[in-house]
Amino acid sequence: MSDEKLLPVFIPALIALLVNAEDKKSTPLTPDEVLEIRDNASVMMMEKAHADALAESRGYDDIDPENCWYEWQMCRREMGRKPDLDPGAKITMTNSNDVSMQQAFADAQQSLPHFRKLIHSNTDKEFFPLIKTKFALANGNMFVWLRVVESSDTGFTGELFEVPAELRDYEVGDTFNVEDAAIIDWMINHGGAMHGGHTIRAHRATLNSEEQAKLDTHLGVSRYL
Repeated sequence: MSDEKLLPVFIPALIALLVNAEDKKSTPLTPDEVLEIRDNASVMMMEKAHADALAESRGYDDIDPENCWYEWQMCRREMGRKPDLDPGAKITMTNSNDVSMQQAFADAQQSLPHFRKLIHSNTDKEFFPLIKTKFALANGNMFVWLRVVESSDTGFTGELFEVPAELRDYEVGDTFNVEDAAIIDWMINHGGAMHGGHTIRAHRATLNSEEQAKLDTHLGVSRYL
């Protein structure tokens, strides 16, 4: 028997289930509906070679279940489905010991005053400010993006807009008070213009031009300020 790690594969594809559900509803799925479909879908564990072969036969990659809401909105955007909904940002596991990431953390901290100015200028709610902070888990640290709902001189209140499998004790809409010292990164995507996103920039710098273009498309970013 192979010692290769098995990967979860949705049968049918998760994206197909979501498309079918939204077509039946005739209106966009809510975050809770998307997560419910994910949690009740059939999953088969496969070796990577078999999972890759299935993806090739389908002609597309399925949605990452840990970033279900985000990637579903990206798929809807590519399919031209309206209305276009805010996807938030991807939830990521990051090696905080990486030198470039350490510099990104420092840059995010130093630029928090600028972040606050942008938030205070957002009187017409034209964009959704996001912060990234650390959740300590048994198997390591997970860095999670939260939507900012309040800000103060010393910290922020952030809202969880997606619940990955690792955060089963939490629910969409749960809020957390995050002090400045616990901010790993901040980000604002205003009409394709990226403010902040220092950890994203550090990761992007490790990619080739084709991968960078794909990331930019997924993020809905046309320029980095």
